Amino acid sequence: MPTGDSLRVLLVAPTGRDAELIHKALRAAFIESEALQNVTCAVAAMRVQPMGALLIEEEALGNDAIAVLTEALKEQPEWSDPPILILTTGGESTRHSRLRQEQRLPLGNTVLLERPIRVPTLVSCVKAALLERSRQYDRKRAEETLRENEKLALVGRMASSIAHEINNPLEAITNLLFLLESTPLNEQQHRFLDAAQSELARVSHIAAQTLTFNRQRNVRGEACISALLDSVVMLYQGRLSGSEIVIERRYRNTAPLTCYPGELRQVFANLVGNAFDATRRQGGRILLRARPATHPRTCQPGVRATIADNGQGMGSKIKSHLFEAFASTKGSNGNGLGLWVSKGIIEKHHGSIRLRSSTMPGPSGTVFSIFIPLDNDESREIAA
Repeated sequence: MPTGDSLRVLLVAPTGRDAELIHKALRAAFIESEALQNVTCAVAAMRVQPMGALLIEEEALGNDAIAVLTEALKEQPEWSDPPILILTTGGESTRHSRLRQEQRLPLGNTVLLERPIRVPTLVSCVKAALLERSRQYDRKRAEETLRENEKLALVGRMASSIAHEINNPLEAITNLLFLLESTPLNEQQHRFLDAAQSELARVSHIAAQTLTFNRQRNVRGEACISALLDSVVMLYQGRLSGSEIVIERRYRNTAPLTCYPGELRQVFANLVGNAFDATRRQGGRILLRARPATHPRTCQPGVRATIADNGQGMGSKIKSHLFEAFASTKGSNGNGLGLWVSKGIIEKHHGSIRLRSSTMPGPSGTVFSIFIPLDNDESREIAA
């Protein structure tokens, strides 16, 4: 789904050099446009690629062209109402002009621009049309995201319920394995028993973390950043064990934070997951760091957590929009909300999150640095 910056204007202006001059004026205002011969070509372009607005001269809107365009507009989904700007001939109202106006009624969302028109006025009207079109796409994305979040919330509740239900049989298996330890076993059987206990412990931890994700989201409590990072790594252990990615941990003693552990765990899970996706290759490396820190501007004591990878990195254009809603580097595999939500959680803790990334061959990679003040409840100043 396109964003406001990528929306283009379809231009149908068959009179003289109008198309060339309008295209030049829009390009000077950094507005992408495509000049087309007639309405039929414009309709074909609409069906191939999403458009921002249709700018069309009145002379190109004969009865047949209006019929073709009307049918194309009927094919649009319910949320879509493409703006149409019509360049008309100025002057007094006549029977002919009123007839033309009636013929255009089926086109719906139209704006009439009388000629001659000043370039700044034309550009301003086109920008307003593109802004309205962008808002239509934003509303559509918001609706889709809301539906996805409702599905995720349902999946979360189901996962929590399942984790709760399997706790009893897991405890029973744990007890049975404990009893087996006192049974005479040969060396190979002991190895099998140790492996079973190790895997069972991992399953039990995952079940406990699943319950914690659901229960602790809105509960404040004390938590250690290094412990939260370790719990996230445990959740990704299955994926990591099948890859050649190395997890390196560098923790220094940090004071426990009074925070929302479930929400911070969500932030770290999102960042570690992103690092894993960006580093899915031989020689991949993810660095997790936690250390005491003092904010350089406010002098607040706190904890700084760093999640770094040597993946492919991100360009400047992606970085400038990364913390905005619906901005995603994963295409159809991401909804573009993870970092936006994470930034909101960090700000809720009166902290800050910073990003450095490079796409240079060799030293490519991404580093996220998060600062959380120890006094994140009473402090009202968000660290920058």
